[in-house]
Amino acid sequence: MLTILSGLMTSLSYATSDMFSQRVTRETRPLTQMLWVLATGVAIIVPVSLVLRGLPGEGEWQGAGLAALAGALYFFALFCLLRGLQVGDLGLVSALTSLQGAYVAVVVVLLGVPVTPLLALALALSAFGAILTSFEGRARSARGAPWALVAGALFAGVMLCYNYSEIDWLSQTAISRSVSFVIALPVALLTGSVAVPRAFRVRAVGAGVLELGGLLLLTITFALGPPTVAGVTTTQFGTFAVILGFLVLHERPRPNQWAGIVCTITGVSLLAAVI
Repeated sequence: MLTILSGLMTSLSYATSDMFSQRVTRETRPLTQMLWVLATGVAIIVPVSLVLRGLPGEGEWQGAGLAALAGALYFFALFCLLRGLQVGDLGLVSALTSLQGAYVAVVVVLLGVPVTPLLALALALSAFGAILTSFEGRARSARGAPWALVAGALFAGVMLCYNYSEIDWLSQTAISRSVSFVIALPVALLTGSVAVPRAFRVRAVGAGVLELGGLLLLTITFALGPPTVAGVTTTQFGTFAVILGFLVLHERPRPNQWAGIVCTITGVSLLAAVI
């Protein structure tokens, strides 16, 4: 029961963070909100990591390097996500971004993991859902879909770096977020304003706190186990984003996109259960 609750809270935290970031991004620009989210995360996680874990030891530099690579990938992934949210619906963009699990599954299969019937079904549902969700038609209701698909692929790269990095999750997060921030800071300063209007500053910082909170809850969920339950519940941020988009933001996807969102979320949930 605690695993289910923690996993669902993880997904809700990520979805709410995306909702806050969408509002701020539309008032400013993706790079500005990225900087605020990353600065919030670094201000919290780096001091905690230094106090509890210290600097990486001699045998941990390879893991630290993978965490740094994850940070570089995370910069581009977060930019694509926020660019998608700037022009597209929260539910659609988040559902397509959740395909990161499908991309990881494809890599795992390419590395030699046998394809079971359930895995094949999950991948097929994910692919079919992505096609249905991304189909735009005359209504231009699929704006943001290309950015979301690229974001999902980049987030999959982040996940793989974390998976093969042999240092603890706290150090991984501190290193990766610091690298992302170091990249974002000069890029944001050289390309425009980094100021957020006073009315949106709480949302800007709140998005960063919720994103970091989601990571903490994710770690707790997998510590509680079992992995199958943890995997399924923590991948439901697309589901919560659809609910928030419908109830709070009054988003109304087309019928084919509703079907695609359902297929995508179902496929990703199955993948989380079998991998």
